[in-house]
Amino acid sequence: MSRLRRLSNLRLWLTPGMGVKRHVAWVVLGTVILLVGVIAGTLWLLAEARGQIAEPIEAWLVSAAWRQSGGWVAALVALAGLAISVSAVGRLNRSLLSHWLPKPDEAAVVLHRRLSLARGPRVVAIGGGTGLSNLLRGLRLYTSNITAVVTVSDDGGSSGRLRSAFGMPAPGDLSDCLAALSDNELQVSRLLEYRFTRGAELEGHTFGNLLITTLTEVEGDFAQAARVLNSLLNICGAVYPVTTEPVSLEVIKRSGERVRGESQVRAVPGPAARALIRPSEPAVVPEVVAAIETAELIVLGPGSLFTSTLPPLLVPGCRRALLMTNAKLVYVCNVMTEAGETDGFSAWNHVAAIHQHLGRYPDVVAINTTPVDEARLERYRTEQAEVVSWNEADFARAKIDLVTLQLLGPGPWAQHDPYKLAEWLASYAKTAKYRPNPSLEPV
Repeated sequence: MSRLRRLSNLRLWLTPGMGVKRHVAWVVLGTVILLVGVIAGTLWLLAEARGQIAEPIEAWLVSAAWRQSGGWVAALVALAGLAISVSAVGRLNRSLLSHWLPKPDEAAVVLHRRLSLARGPRVVAIGGGTGLSNLLRGLRLYTSNITAVVTVSDDGGSSGRLRSAFGMPAPGDLSDCLAALSDNELQVSRLLEYRFTRGAELEGHTFGNLLITTLTEVEGDFAQAARVLNSLLNICGAVYPVTTEPVSLEVIKRSGERVRGESQVRAVPGPAARALIRPSEPAVVPEVVAAIETAELIVLGPGSLFTSTLPPLLVPGCRRALLMTNAKLVYVCNVMTEAGETDGFSAWNHVAAIHQHLGRYPDVVAINTTPVDEARLERYRTEQAEVVSWNEADFARAKIDLVTLQLLGPGPWAQHDPYKLAEWLASYAKTAKYRPNPSLEPV
């Protein structure tokens, strides 16, 4: 089995895009030229005795055996030469890479995967919380051209404590997304998500939050800390905060009550009507704008609408880039409503909130059609949450493409399956062509 696997890995060196075939061709050509030179030199050295070598060869070339099997012999020799050349290139690469890779025999697999992912669609995913990190976990299987734009308005838990102590944006969602895109996700996740359970100052903090805070202090800038971590963790794509300023979230409920602080939004009953950030015009991170300008697909959600999806859209530089982009804008609607945020919201209410805050509708809205089982529904009833309903006519009137998919994942909560969702997004990105959205209008 190991021999078959080794042969399969060797075959990868000759697949398109690996940049190896041309070198193998040069090896073969060089070998042929060397042989021609050796033969010519031998004939020159033999001088008058050339006939003694040439006569047996000529006799063989006109023999019946050669006429019958000469073509097969030539083909087998050529194939043997090619196999030796490919093997030599593979062995050379393994020898050179043995000092950098723990399994140099897997070099072809690693290189082939990276080159394949590098040809994937340019995707920008915007949001925060569990929804964004789960989405990234699926997308990284289809492309390495991912830019995650992360909200930084959290003010609860470890993030809130560090934010208050250091006057920096919330690092929690950034840490989760970095772990999700890491090539060593299992080990990196265990490290970044480790929460200290003792020590008066450390208790409750995660290592990822402390690492980002430390790098921010060392680099003097939150965005630069993210850049260093993107490189340090060798992630599949890039993760950036939407802004480097410690913005605070303010949500106005339908009742008119104002709630300050992301951690307090769900503590006050009733659906939200409007989200604001303070300060209202923080500077956007330059890489965020650059990614949106070159994107082929931009994804909003899944995630808490008012505390994860909308806050990045309120940063003026990010909003302007989204209004000017030629990329398709896809909104992945939540499976369930959330008490204190989207009580009683339909899918259209979610989309209308995006239009209200961004100034445009999404081009496409993806909705899950897999029924939620009774066990999970009962769990959500205790939170006064329900399955998000939808009406196709609402989207047809706004000329928004509605895509219904079976996206429900396993587990105790009604969340999207990141791999099914990513598979559809990657497939859609290949066929999506930009067309101006008639719903665009200034904020």
